[in-house]
Amino acid sequence: MKIRFASFVLACVAVSFSAVQAEDVKSGPTSKIGGAFYVKAITGDKQGTELCYVCQFGAQKKPAVVVVFTQKVDDNVATVVKAIDQVQKSNKDLGTFLVGISGVEASDLEKLQSTHKLTTPLTVGIDKDGPAKYELNKAAVVTVLVYAKGGAVHKSFGFTDTKSAAAKSAEIAAAASEVLK
Repeated sequence: MKIRFASFVLACVAVSFSAVQAEDVKSGPTSKIGGAFYVKAITGDKQGTELCYVCQFGAQKKPAVVVVFTQKVDDNVATVVKAIDQVQKSNKDLGTFLVGISGVEASDLEKLQSTHKLTTPLTVGIDKDGPAKYELNKAAVVTVLVYAKGGAVHKSFGFTDTKSAAAKSAEIAAAASEVLK
């Protein structure tokens, strides 16, 4: 009985430790974004075109931008985007876009849009693994960058699973609000 209980306790500790490890991984630049890169817009005003949102938002002098890079599209990713959408709805000066990478297809994003009616434009990266200068960690299923005008990174988030990203969606939205001040 004692051995079973000890095994149970060790298993619980291991699961707790892996949950903590799963939610946070270094991914993306920490001081300045990697510059321009192109995506294909799947939703939004630019649907069907290849463009550089980093360039567009820079030209519009947006005071803050949130970029979500994701290797997986599911309801958890929608939770993250919805949290960002709420900030953007109350402040049109916030630029936002999601970039599907590493196998995310246009059809995945179309399905996400039809299910969740997101405001943030959903795009697919021209570079399959995302822009090299952005130093995206392949272990990060979701990377979120919040940056200020000029490209200074305010906060970066990296997650090894979408559930952990969804759990931090309020923190991501708060970081977007902070950089707008």
